[in-house]
Amino acid sequence: MDKDSIAENFHPPEGTVLAFFDLDETITSKDTDFLWALWRSFRSVLGLRDLLGMHRISRLYYSHSLTAEEYGAYHLRRASSMTPRRYRTMAASFARWVSKRHLYEEMKILLEENRKRGIRNVLITAQDEIIAGAFCTLLGIEDCLASSYIIEEGRFKGMVQPLCFREGKVYWADRFLKKGGLSWESCAFYSDSLNDLPLLEACSWPAAVHPGEELARIAEERSWPVLRPRKPGA
Repeated sequence: MDKDSIAENFHPPEGTVLAFFDLDETITSKDTDFLWALWRSFRSVLGLRDLLGMHRISRLYYSHSLTAEEYGAYHLRRASSMTPRRYRTMAASFARWVSKRHLYEEMKILLEENRKRGIRNVLITAQDEIIAGAFCTLLGIEDCLASSYIIEEGRFKGMVQPLCFREGKVYWADRFLKKGGLSWESCAFYSDSLNDLPLLEACSWPAAVHPGEELARIAEERSWPVLRPRKPGA
């Protein structure tokens, strides 16, 4: 798909000043928690532990029954084996690995086109701040709202509440908008997930990206655009 087609089919309407983007299965073609566990399993026995732990988390997430407390505990367990400095170094390598295999090219172009048009790109994700931040750096995304850690004496000690998950995304997005003197009426949001329905409903231009059956039904009922970027390698 060329840039003109992407602008026509993916770009938010005139008057949009800010575009929120989910990360997993919206910018990336696969879940980054799973990809992290897979990537790390190539390098460490701890990655195999992460991969085994992901099965339960994934099952709960895709059945929309995962709680913020369970997801936060998963993040903390994953991070606790590393120092923040070590984790940031690994996350940068991981993001580069993902970028070669699992990024939607159309979404990368859309981010670039938004910048040219003066639309502010904001990543908003339940993923943790370290992995999310690595993707922001890689993709040139200006702002990052993600699940954040409490760090004390160089160790991960807890999670900042609320987590940037479901209604928590609305909380952090609202704080971000108020701080910048912006309104919901000027915002777009791209997401694949029914878990993001509260934020999709809050934004004036919600777009579903490769939605599942239930989100696709809601998008059709409400005349939301449905975007289907090509799978990497297709």
